[in-house]
Amino acid sequence: MTEPDSELMERYRDGDEEAFRLIVQRFQRPLINFFFRLTWDRFAAEDYAQEVFIRLIRHRANYRPSAKFSTYLFRIAKNYWIDRYRERAAAPRPASLEAVVGGERGDGPRLVETVASDLPGAEEMLDRKEIRRRVREALLELPEEQRLVFILSENQGLRYSDIAEVMEIPVGTVKSRMHAAVLRLREILKDIAHGTS
Repeated sequence: MTEPDSELMERYRDGDEEAFRLIVQRFQRPLINFFFRLTWDRFAAEDYAQEVFIRLIRHRANYRPSAKFSTYLFRIAKNYWIDRYRERAAAPRPASLEAVVGGERGDGPRLVETVASDLPGAEEMLDRKEIRRRVREALLELPEEQRLVFILSENQGLRYSDIAEVMEIPVGTVKSRMHAAVLRLREILKDIAHGTS
């Protein structure tokens, strides 16, 4: 039976280095994927994931299991990303077209299906690469808060309640930001499809 993540972190907090190795083993890939969806740069994503683990090491004595460990870890990742974003003042690249939009169980339509439903003949008119490029450009126009909610939900598979804890906002705000992001994407892509900006 696999040991719960929070128990591993408690063991690490209390000095068990093997527990930290197991934490890295479990969460390195999800963290890299999280940052990759924000940057589209594999090397930067790996560096950022390492920085999250460094922050975890530095602040391990402060860990209290009041929420799921994954929520705690992604809050560190979100805070690190915001710090990096502010430092660089550069917009990150967006999430995948294959991401599922809406629904907390991954049962919603893919992003390309959601936005293409408002674009008559979009999938026939444009090849898949062109659709991806256009959606990525549209996602760059989303406010940072909406982009983070989208990536945590659709790419990391976090429930809205977990995202609320990570972002330190109410669940209603998470839902509102997700809804606003989808509406904005539809609006932007409709304009692109009609050749206007």
